[in-house]
Amino acid sequence: MFNGLIPDFYGGKFSGEVRVFGSLPSPQTAYMVHQNPYEQITSLRVTDELIFPSIQSGRDSSDARKDAMALAEEFGIDHLLDRPTYQLSLGELQIVQILAGIAAGKKVLLLDEPFAHLSRRNAERLIKILEDLFCVVSDHRIEFMTYFPEIIDLGTEIPEGETTEPEIGDAVFEGVISLRENEIVAITGDNGSGKTMMLKRIAEEMRNQRVDFGISLQNPNYSLTEKTVFQEIQDEGIIREFQLNNLRERHPHSLSYGQAKRVSIAKAFRHSILLLDEPTAGQDVAFRDRLLKILRKNRKAAIIATHDENLAEKCDRVVEL
Repeated sequence: MFNGLIPDFYGGKFSGEVRVFGSLPSPQTAYMVHQNPYEQITSLRVTDELIFPSIQSGRDSSDARKDAMALAEEFGIDHLLDRPTYQLSLGELQIVQILAGIAAGKKVLLLDEPFAHLSRRNAERLIKILEDLFCVVSDHRIEFMTYFPEIIDLGTEIPEGETTEPEIGDAVFEGVISLRENEIVAITGDNGSGKTMMLKRIAEEMRNQRVDFGISLQNPNYSLTEKTVFQEIQDEGIIREFQLNNLRERHPHSLSYGQAKRVSIAKAFRHSILLLDEPTAGQDVAFRDRLLKILRKNRKAAIIATHDENLAEKCDRVVEL
């Protein structure tokens, strides 16, 4: 509603009125950075991606470039400026999209899940830059909410801290990382450190060793291929476990990022070993806590690439890149 996409673009009923700094909502006033950075990418080079929104708004290209370069240096991503955008990790791409939104210089900056794919260090860097801006942030990583002067809680459920002791068995995979039965291993590291690449290498090794494994990719839509959520998962028990009953007849590509992520993880659950890339991105606090309980209850072995420190702390072992 801040930038006029509702009601001007989306359907449905709209009542009441919205004013932003006394004016009707408009993209000229508010810039929105989407939850999935892949949806917003427009350029092949990082430099061009950073300046594109500013040039769209009518700024001189040389001025836009100068400001974008300064912002990239402040954030510490100047080493990425000449890189192709398609070579960036999802976290790096998210940083680029956020900085492009900041460089656009609108009165209001709207950020949807900006911390979902960021390491703590980069999240804190971003928060420091946001201190001087008027911004509205929607995010599930409530560990960062104390940094903001005003908080609107739409119903956060913080679960009980109950844990289950793991029963670790014999080795079920020996490769770049060893894994034992029922063991849950976290891979951590800064944005661009190679967590996703490591997970892909493990998947390749498992495939060569004919190990039974399922994978949930960082972008869930890459692994969703059926017409309904039920057809993706094909297991009533898992659908209930992941609280997806109300979505069972929905097309997977009509879901929100967080819902699609949960379906992607549930789909992988038919296998005994799971490779999960940022499984808690876009998830509420209750599911972030419940995920490990579901893994333990179903006696799954898993390797998880994650920026979620709370999740990593509860895993059996942490491998830091």
